[in-house]
Amino acid sequence: MIELYAKEFVAIGRYLERQGKVRKGYALIEKGSLEVLLDRNHYDTSNNKLKIWKALKWIDTEADGRLTKRVYEGADHRYRPYVKLNMAVLEQLEKLQKQKK
Repeated sequence: MIELYAKEFVAIGRYLERQGKVRKGYALIEKGSLEVLLDRNHYDTSNNKLKIWKALKWIDTEADGRLTKRVYEGADHRYRPYVKLNMAVLEQLEKLQKQKK
């Protein structure tokens, strides 16, 4: 089952990378937009997928139990909540997927 979570994590991370959404080693996406992507595969709910990613430390989150991290947007001069996918974890998961094939 964890292979499904890893495969989806890598696919979404690569999609965000192609969209130019990577900053300082993290792919950034608003939670609502990510939930739309996660809901395409129906093996689990998007919220449960995010909780698993958080428990495995694949995403960077606030310490208070949220699934997002506040990121400063210089253009707006304010902090916005984003889900931050760790690109180093993505690279390792991708290597493991290639080794398994």
